[in-house]
Amino acid sequence: MDIRPFIKEGKQISRAKDLIIGGLLNYQPFIFADDLEVGAGYEFIYGEFSGLVYWPDVNPKLLEIPELKRFFINNQYKDQFTAANSRLRCMYEIFIEEISNKIGDISKKTFADIGCSSGYFPIGFSLRGAKKSVGIDRVDYTEAFKLLNEIFGTNAIFIHQSYNGLLHSIQGCEQYDVVVSVAVLCHLSDPLQHLGFLGSIARKAIFIWTPVTDDDDYCIRFGEPNKYYKSDQFPLCFDNKTRPSARLLKKSFELMGFTEIHEIPNKDGSMPDNFYNCHKAIFAVRP
Repeated sequence: MDIRPFIKEGKQISRAKDLIIGGLLNYQPFIFADDLEVGAGYEFIYGEFSGLVYWPDVNPKLLEIPELKRFFINNQYKDQFTAANSRLRCMYEIFIEEISNKIGDISKKTFADIGCSSGYFPIGFSLRGAKKSVGIDRVDYTEAFKLLNEIFGTNAIFIHQSYNGLLHSIQGCEQYDVVVSVAVLCHLSDPLQHLGFLGSIARKAIFIWTPVTDDDDYCIRFGEPNKYYKSDQFPLCFDNKTRPSARLLKKSFELMGFTEIHEIPNKDGSMPDNFYNCHKAIFAVRP
């Protein structure tokens, strides 16, 4: 989202910078100012650790901290960074529009994004007039939601709650008309059980965007354990490159009673085909 037209005061930029330093507003593609932009599009296209933040006048002392230096791009690649995140924003907006158009009157529907990060999708649905739009994540993005709601005049709700991989549930989680999961299955050891949980809280529809394998049979491939979440113990430690086959994913929707399965194709302006085609964007609807 390009936030520049909505910024009301300099304090909002300062708050955004504090959240960026805290790692709470880096991953999803937002433009706060001509000299402040964040998003993972550049890393998706050019490789992990290429950078998530363009902030050319950041305090050099922050760059001496390895955990923070990792966030910032080499400023000479600013144009590529901006172009990549523009493509990521385009893809996200396509997903939001496709979901909104297919589900009917959005003002009568409730939405939940499980693993929501800083709230791109909950804010997006709220901007379009959703009856209720919720984000749930194991990381506390409360302040990011507060800032974005204030800037956009939206009312997206954040719930700080973890998915329990042993119980395959989120404590106290309600049902919603539409449940969204963007790049979450790839970080879980129990992708089918998690998918089953999403189906149990989705009254009407699920949207999934996730990496998949090109295997023809029903299978799941895993990467190395504990890449991102060092404290997760076996069997919940496989948090890297978990990929179900596309066939398994679609069969899982069918077995949960989703009779309409729409695969959203790539479109002009979105992510490159060689990246997009390694994933599946599926919107599955119950009758």
